[in-house]
Amino acid sequence: MQNQTAAPSLTKAAETKRTWRQFKKQDPAEAERLRLQQNEHKRISRARQKLARQGLKQPSPRRLRAVTPDADPSHSQGAGSSSGNAAGSEEPPAKRHRAAICNEGPVHLAPRSSSDVAPDTGGPPDISEGQSVAGPSDLAPDHATLLVSPPAQSRLFSHISVATDPPPLTCDVEVMTEFPYTDPSHSQNDPTVPSTLLIPPINAKDLATDIIGVKVSAHSETVKWSSGFTTVLPCIWKDGSNICQEDADTVRYFSELPESDPERSLYVVHINHSDWISRTAELRDVISQTLREGKCIVIRAVERPQVAPLDLDYLEDQGFSQFMRVSIHDVEKRTKDYTHPQVDGTIEDFLRNLHNQNCIQFILDLPQLDHGIVHGWNQTTTDYPIQDLVHPDNFLLNGWSLLHQPAVLTNFHHDSDGGVTFVQSVLGKKKWIPAFPRNPNISRTKFTELSLLLTNLLANRTEIEANWYMEVVTLQEGDLFIQPPGQYHAAYTPTESFAKGAHCLNLEFLHHSELSRYIDAKKGHFLTNQVHEHSLETLERMVIYLPRASCRTKLFTRPLIALCTMVIDSHKYVAVGANKKKTLRNTTKPALVISRAIIKYFWKDVETAISVYRFGLDKRRRSQSLMHPGDLIDRKELAICLKPFTEF
Repeated sequence: MQNQTAAPSLTKAAETKRTWRQFKKQDPAEAERLRLQQNEHKRISRARQKLARQGLKQPSPRRLRAVTPDADPSHSQGAGSSSGNAAGSEEPPAKRHRAAICNEGPVHLAPRSSSDVAPDTGGPPDISEGQSVAGPSDLAPDHATLLVSPPAQSRLFSHISVATDPPPLTCDVEVMTEFPYTDPSHSQNDPTVPSTLLIPPINAKDLATDIIGVKVSAHSETVKWSSGFTTVLPCIWKDGSNICQEDADTVRYFSELPESDPERSLYVVHINHSDWISRTAELRDVISQTLREGKCIVIRAVERPQVAPLDLDYLEDQGFSQFMRVSIHDVEKRTKDYTHPQVDGTIEDFLRNLHNQNCIQFILDLPQLDHGIVHGWNQTTTDYPIQDLVHPDNFLLNGWSLLHQPAVLTNFHHDSDGGVTFVQSVLGKKKWIPAFPRNPNISRTKFTELSLLLTNLLANRTEIEANWYMEVVTLQEGDLFIQPPGQYHAAYTPTESFAKGAHCLNLEFLHHSELSRYIDAKKGHFLTNQVHEHSLETLERMVIYLPRASCRTKLFTRPLIALCTMVIDSHKYVAVGANKKKTLRNTTKPALVISRAIIKYFWKDVETAISVYRFGLDKRRRSQSLMHPGDLIDRKELAICLKPFTEF
């Protein structure tokens, strides 16, 4: 009769707990905490199931089963005892233990270690239907009060002993705490309602557990990176095998590379944004010098990390319509056709597959707004008004966004058209892997040859390691990474991600832009991931800007020669696959005249200028460093050269 009255009470308790959870989920931060807590319980449950499948003994839980008030030491003999709070008991299960007191008085114990509790070798006692059994969440909190009872054995604790020294004494241990109610309607494998008594520790570097079997294939393997992060490996499971095994092997190789060290890295400069907030001019100089020399820079915590789901509402807030047409890169299609992995679709189509465990997709170049824009276009339209059709890439590709599903590998490439690249992780983390030539004092022909090695990392691993240096930069939410034009890099996105980026042209880095565009013209199909056709128009306007350039704008020998030659010999820099038809614009003629005037004034002719560009002033040298910007241009001399172009 008592049990019949207890049943509605238990149902009411379960309903109350469900109502409480729904109320808590109204707060996004609390909902996220509950989600992480539940995922941790799932992880614990999966680990125990794995041990069970392997035939290994699971560690005994640290929290002990509750003893009902009517527990009688005389009934504790044998695991199969049916006495106590059985089905026919008059008393319902008690919520709180009663402390067992020794005849001699309370005994104070030292803090219990894991070795203090002996595992049960005889199997658990029979538990009746009315009793609650400790589940995965029933682990003893550190603040639980431990008391010692007389040596008489308890029915539920006959297999537990605690040794005190001296003298050795075996006592029953009881824990005074409350046990959460477990809804019997849930199966044993379902995640239980997390106990409010214990919040499991969450490993911030574990990026795999929460998404396996949820957002990525349950067959996905994991790997631990040198930085301590654990991520999934790319996996699309088809016909009993992983069709992305080559991607998985590549990511595994990347995980073994060294993490970029702020103190020792020779190629990546690390900066904390908070240290430079009041020194923006100095920061700009540091960035310029770093990129001029062909190095990269990462600025930590430029923005406060966001906590938000990557869904339609979020993207709408960023200005993207669900109906926007996009080119979606599909990894499964890439395994069949590496050079053309795109499929047409919309933002809505991409989001529909976001949690498809057997689909890996990403979107590049979602347009959003450099010396190219600031100087090249903004400050020349009065002297040379826009009279021709302008390619939209001139404006759309200076700011863009990236959308990635989990486990996307982007193989080594450089970004086309010779722009500086900025990328900032907004939601989710990224592993950025830049590659630097170990010997920059080589010819551009040799550099192109070595670049092709990067197109097949696993097959050319030995040669790549001999000629290229690679390290991993982990981009956290809010971090900004800036790389010079033509920088070879790979990337791995272990979780769903939204990132912002930009390309821009800069008068100080145009020697890198020229080399990048030269390679695009020779091997663009293999070494870039997206082709654009707009650079020449912007370069022409950057030349037109020079007669009125600010005295603060730094100009160096090699970038200036690069700018002039890219305008004079523009046909040599058309990317593979781009439109080779030459179009004359109203800016073409003045840009050519100014470029030729600069070349003639400083270097007499184009051939001499190219020789200085490739070998430096000393022609006996085999080649000049591809990364070196050369000497500063004398601005007074440049002003004399360009004076005719400043007259109205």
